Amino acid sequence: MPIVEAEDEALIGSTIENRFVLDSILGRGGISTVYLGRHNRVDLSVAVKILHTHFSDTDESIERFKREAIIINALNHPNIVHMISYGILQDDQKSKELARPYLVLEHLKGHGLDHLLDKQSRLSQEQSLEIIRAVVDGLVFAHDLGIVHRDIKPSNVMLVDQLSQSDAPYIDDTHSNVKLLDFGIAKCQSAHDKTSQKLTQPGFIFGSPLYMSPEQCKGDELDIRSDIYSLGCMFYEMLAGIAPLRGSNAMHTFAMHLYEMPRPFRALAGPPKVSADLEQIIFQCLTKKPEERFASCRELKQALAAL
Repeated sequence: MPIVEAEDEALIGSTIENRFVLDSILGRGGISTVYLGRHNRVDLSVAVKILHTHFSDTDESIERFKREAIIINALNHPNIVHMISYGILQDDQKSKELARPYLVLEHLKGHGLDHLLDKQSRLSQEQSLEIIRAVVDGLVFAHDLGIVHRDIKPSNVMLVDQLSQSDAPYIDDTHSNVKLLDFGIAKCQSAHDKTSQKLTQPGFIFGSPLYMSPEQCKGDELDIRSDIYSLGCMFYEMLAGIAPLRGSNAMHTFAMHLYEMPRPFRALAGPPKVSADLEQIIFQCLTKKPEERFASCRELKQALAAL
């Protein structure tokens, strides 16, 4: 068993803060592992994200994680996952590990947008708009606080199940069941992963190649307009069933983001039903120059409301 997996398995059954018991592993990424936890005194399930040990061996890494926890805690919005607690796991006799920072987050019972797209391939304009409007609402709140997400993609959007009815994701009138995940966590990255363009690519360039802005591909300083480009990539994929730009590898995809525009919807095989006004909005999000995109998600929200 690889070292990281062995370390992760060793934590199952542990109790954090004398209240959260780690029951199982929900998922494992390049920088952290997420566990399903339960409160040992009340009926409450949580998601516990714990940084891998090879990111926990310096004061700088721990301080960076602390700053990210402070950012996430400030994001108190119905369309953003809520943080419950933060701390540092210390060495104990069971795991014999280095101190590891962790976040305790609300446990969302539902489906990632990526899984919905895998199942349905593409969404209708109406359903896509409902989801995007909710994500934009969350981004307006974050951007107003000066926070740039930097990793907008379908796997970071959760559609919460309708309670006591069906297992299928739904959209309610307030859109509060659409949750944006993983704000700021992508600032801590591991060695470059060449296996999948859908995974957050670690290294000095942050993001996921299929959804990265041209300036992000170049490693430039990013502002909120980079999130708008990534949102445009995700919106295009929701409607078309394919990413707007996909090369033969990550570097090829970077080059396409820098120099090529996606095909218009009408040029796709089996073109989706997308209004001309909405297509114009999406392609404005996808312009190469940041100054030609929407200046803010608030401006984008107004354009979507006018459809």
